Amino acid sequence: MSVRARNEEKAPLGEFMLQSFKEDQKEIEVRFPELNAAFVDDFQAKLDVVKDLESTLVYDTDEATVTKELYAEADAFNKEMNFLSSYFKGVGLATTSITKLKEKLVSRNIEGALLELKAVKQLARENKAALEGKGMKPDFPDVMDASYASMTEKNVLQNKIMDDRKDLVDANKADYDALYACVSTVAEKGKIVFDGSRKEEKYTITDVIKRMRAPKRKDDDDDNEE
Repeated sequence: MSVRARNEEKAPLGEFMLQSFKEDQKEIEVRFPELNAAFVDDFQAKLDVVKDLESTLVYDTDEATVTKELYAEADAFNKEMNFLSSYFKGVGLATTSITKLKEKLVSRNIEGALLELKAVKQLARENKAALEGKGMKPDFPDVMDASYASMTEKNVLQNKIMDDRKDLVDANKADYDALYACVSTVAEKGKIVFDGSRKEEKYTITDVIKRMRAPKRKDDDDDNEE
């Protein structure tokens, strides 16, 4: 199955492909003379342009980190809703709002989940004494307030990063397209030259992207420690 490069992946994809190309350039040039030293320089220049553009997107943290933290918090909150749902049932309250909230958390519809959370918080406060009798902790409505504020903040930041990056790409589409054209050219020629060999994978864009997206294992960090 083909995998499309996201805009935020085009610079690192270019890095991967250019590095492979530099290692094998002489061998590729034998069969495709236009992929010469001048092409290497042109590829590098186009990559530098995109990297310079992306360096203007300065945040305390990146989109991947924000997304990971947001979804981890959503998953933890979703588990807490299982307890609250049981408490609701125990006092005869409808659990429809909790069910909708959980569904939206699972589908990563954070905006929708936050809207449902407002209704859940209100019901929990209105029936606080009865719910505490079934096991709800006295401070749980306040905990929900804190979770609401935290997830809202992360969701806003995530959307801002995504919107700013989209604006950057839209305003500089020609530069991103030029870089990806170099990536595609090298990938096409590299796969032909190294067809059937272990090196072919290095020039298969889908495989490179999958490696880029693969979660980093803990032992990878341990291996890099001095």
